Amino acid sequence: MIAFDYNTFHAKEKGLIIQSFFDGRNSHAQLFYGPSGNGKFTVAMAYVALLLCEQPSEKGACMTCASCKQMAKLTHPDVHFIFPTYIDKSNDLDGLSEEFIKTWREAVMANPYLSFGDWKRFINAEQKTMQIRVKEAAYINEKLSYKSFYGGYKVVFIWLPELLNTETANKLLKNIEEPEDKTVIIMVSERYGLLLPTITSRMQSVYFPRLTEEEVRKALEAKGVGNPEVLAQLAEGNLSDALELAAQSDSLTELATYFTLWMRVSYSVNMPEIIKLSEDLSKKSRAFTIAFLQFSLQTIRQAVLSNFRTSTENPIFANTDFKMVNFSKIINPENAWLIMNELDSAVADIERTCSVKIVMTDLSIRVHYLLKRGIIPKPLDIL
Repeated sequence: MIAFDYNTFHAKEKGLIIQSFFDGRNSHAQLFYGPSGNGKFTVAMAYVALLLCEQPSEKGACMTCASCKQMAKLTHPDVHFIFPTYIDKSNDLDGLSEEFIKTWREAVMANPYLSFGDWKRFINAEQKTMQIRVKEAAYINEKLSYKSFYGGYKVVFIWLPELLNTETANKLLKNIEEPEDKTVIIMVSERYGLLLPTITSRMQSVYFPRLTEEEVRKALEAKGVGNPEVLAQLAEGNLSDALELAAQSDSLTELATYFTLWMRVSYSVNMPEIIKLSEDLSKKSRAFTIAFLQFSLQTIRQAVLSNFRTSTENPIFANTDFKMVNFSKIINPENAWLIMNELDSAVADIERTCSVKIVMTDLSIRVHYLLKRGIIPKPLDIL
């Protein structure tokens, strides 16, 4: 994970980062941002390892010195990891990263493409308020006042700075504007639009684009994952989602079965069955429901394109009575676009920990109107 060649993604960005290091143009405050699950976190970790390595080369960190060995375990004493947590007074947790660091290391080591949603699920915090709180700023200021353990750089690594509250961000500005000698602040963000302008304006930013379907497919093949092409389509550039789907037993067949049922009950607006299906999904992980909605997105795209392809049937539906040739008759570019917008909104709602049952029930009714009439229903006037 701390090697630049850990994966083959973002070759251009890696090259620029390494070149800047050897040219002595390291910024003391750097922001790596882009969609979740695209590998930017591993590049950021490789950059930190390069900064601290005792024998750096044009390929990156040496991987063999004492510093690199500690970085590989995420235990380097000169690197301070900050990330969103929750407060739990009943367990004497004040919401400091230091209190969760062991669990966070486990999560990252298990999945270097970890997303915010993955982290919340890992610590069973889906219903908790996750933030980077003002106490972290005091912790950072204290740690940066000490001398570095190895006499080199001191690094503050902030994962998901979009969850810095305003007070915390303001207290960090002094370190960003007037850093201590040989101090580097690195931030890795999934949602650039939520970052405070006072932070972004003072950072050197590097954008990491969404992975291509081909990149995800090759990564899955390299890991020996089955159905890499289908999973790459479903993941939409998020390797973490693809790996999580792959880990779920018979997940693709289950997704196909759910989709077949969902389209049938939505089209006929069978409310008892819609509610039952919504309840079933609410009992599964949020990751599964998100994967289901992404699977639905891909299937609807395939339906729109089916008129331009010689082979239209998807082998994933082999064990169901779903027929793409029939489904494509009620899908057209106009209602497909509207349905996909509704699916995107539903994914966002579920990621924000809204009730899966409520989101899916509402979505099913909206999909019914779009399939049957090509319009979105107006909100009920109950006042």
